[in-house]
Amino acid sequence: MAALGPILIGVASIAMLVFWIMTIVKAFKAKDTLWGVLSIFLPICALIWLFMKGHKKLAMYWIVAIVVYIIGFVLAGGAAVMANPEMLTP
Repeated sequence: MAALGPILIGVASIAMLVFWIMTIVKAFKAKDTLWGVLSIFLPICALIWLFMKGHKKLAMYWIVAIVVYIIGFVLAGGAAVMANPEMLTP
């Protein structure tokens, strides 16, 4: 069970990277150079651009990957605390 957190983090990280690259490609293909450049340096702009341009399916996949990443992070943190109970005492 302790390995589930890091696995979720890894899978979600790869998914977020793929969705980010897909968004950048879509932005440059749509001749939105400014949004493409902003998406490279500020990934939240890529998510905003997806919703603005009506690519809701890809945006929702990206948001699901973010949620899975957060769940994996919480599970990994919980497993670390359970393995080292002295972390809870000051």
